[in-house]
Formats: sequence, structure tokens, C-alpha cells
Amino acid sequence: MVTPADRFAAADAVTAGDRDTAGDRVTAADRPRRAAAVRAGDGRGTGAAGWTLRAVVSAHVVAIAGQPVFAGVYLSGSYAGLRLHELGANIVTSVGYVQFAVAIVVWARLRLAWPFAGTAALVAAETVQYFAGMAGALWLHLPLGVMTIVALVVQFIAVWFRPLGRRAPSVRERVATAGAAREQDDDE
Repeated sequence: MVTPADRFAAADAVTAGDRDTAGDRVTAADRPRRAAAVRAGDGRGTGAAGWTLRAVVSAHVVAIAGQPVFAGVYLSGSYAGLRLHELGANIVTSVGYVQFAVAIVVWARLRLAWPFAGTAALVAAETVQYFAGMAGALWLHLPLGVMTIVALVVQFIAVWFRPLGRRAPSVRERVATAGAAREQDDDE
């Protein structure tokens, strides 16, 4: 199996003055392109788990966007705004826990830890904010709410602008895999 590293090595070995096996001159047009070689064969496009995470994070952003509006309605004097804010908090927290579960799947299937770490911090902040709001601790509830919304928007940008495919194996993982394959060959 040809790996992206092998393609890089082949691309580095070919120079404008080289000749191929038939003796024909190899030109720059014959050299493989590095970016195309890596993107074409590594299978790191966004898969089902990545798209699910994107969908849940998007729903989470939509749900949390209403919270400041409902709080503003309440602070303007309408008690109905408080009920809407409480309902919104229940929805936002529930979607956060769903996002946490999806982030665990992304970590397990795609070996990407950053969505899990970000979601874990976000869900912890939302949980603290939820109970601070229920206790009436507005000194904590309001600034934590602003920070939570900002963190979720940053996470939204990250999941939509970064590919959510399987990360490339590290050198250590490639060496360990190659060593295990050699040991199997020796056993046979």
C-alpha cells in the first residue's frame, strides 16, 4: 500500500533532469503534486460522524442564540420571558449533552480529541450556568452565559472550517504498525 509519505518521497526523488525507467526525460509536469497526493488517497474527508457533529453544534448555536433574547424580555418586565428563558435553558442543556455524546463518537471513530475536549468544557460551563441561573446567582449566570455563547460560536466555526476526518497517524503509530506487520510476517 502506498502511503502519503511514500508519495512525498517519490516526489522528492524526481527532479527536472531525471530519466524514467524507459530512459525518457522526466519533467516537472511528470512530478506528482504534494497536496493532491495527500488529499486524494488518505481518506480524511468529513464522514458521517463529522457531519453529525456539525449538525448538532449548529442546532446548539441556534438554541443558545435565543437565550439572551428571552433574558432581555424578562429584564424588560415581562415574566413570560423568564419562562421562555427557562425552557430555552432546558433545550440548550439537552442539546449540549447530545453534542457531548456525539463528540465521544467522533473521538472514538475519528481519533479527534479536540471536539470532545471543547464540548466537555462547554457542557461543564453550561451545567454550572444552568444551576447558577436556577439559584438566582446572576453575578455568575450572566458573565458565564456570555462566555458560553462565545465558546460555542468558536466551536461552530472550528467544526465547519476544519475537516473532520480521521487524523493522519503519527510517526510513532506508523512505526508501531509497521513493526507489528513485520512480526506477523516473521511468524508465518
